[in-house]
Amino acid sequence: MEVHHHPDLHHKKKHFTEYFLEFLMIFLAVTLGFLAENLSEHITNHAKEKEYIRGFIRNVQDDTATLNHVIYFDSVQVSGIDIFLRLRHADMSLDSNRKNFYFLSLNTFYNSASFTSNNATLQQLKSTGDYRLIKKDHVSDSLSKYDTDIQGISSQTNYYRDYFKEILSRLDELTDMSMYTDTSYMKNGKFTNKTTPELNTDNKQLRTLFNKVFDFRIITSSYAGNYLKPELENATRLIFFLKKEYGMEDE
Repeated sequence: MEVHHHPDLHHKKKHFTEYFLEFLMIFLAVTLGFLAENLSEHITNHAKEKEYIRGFIRNVQDDTATLNHVIYFDSVQVSGIDIFLRLRHADMSLDSNRKNFYFLSLNTFYNSASFTSNNATLQQLKSTGDYRLIKKDHVSDSLSKYDTDIQGISSQTNYYRDYFKEILSRLDELTDMSMYTDTSYMKNGKFTNKTTPELNTDNKQLRTLFNKVFDFRIITSSYAGNYLKPELENATRLIFFLKKEYGMEDE
């Protein structure tokens, strides 16, 4: 006959210290896990912040290259406009004056240069909400200020482009553009002895054109001198500041 012994269902009562130690171990495990997760997130966010700044610096470096090109081009264009304006009171019935008119028009008004910012990183920061990753307030403020400055220049760029288009439109009305591709008139960038086409205009239309060109000279000079040059200086300082702030001087 088998005898079954029932297990003792009465547990020994735990002391307070045992409960406290169990609680402490659980609390420490949760806390350490939380701290480890926060540390990992902090490291990841800091790495993303630096990558954003690195990308922003590259964008601003692109901007400085564009600014330098546009400033130089516009200064050359202003010089060309000054020469063109000397024809203001010239007798356009003379072939020599028309040749100068056509030549200076071609070299001064059929190319333009205006500034468009490479704002890819700024757009990404705004669209993803990652602006919060820029922890340094003075850096975040600098990025916001640059964005505002660029938007201000954008309105001036549109004004420059619109006026440039108006000059071209008026020239299209007054001149025979096909002459530039007709080898009987021009060869290797130089005029032949063939008489150039008459301008399709009267004195009033011609006066209006020169007035518009004079206005365009002011716009172009102001665009380069009052907007682009100061922004080039700001962009150069900003690159230096950010590289120093994030220890990227050697990059």
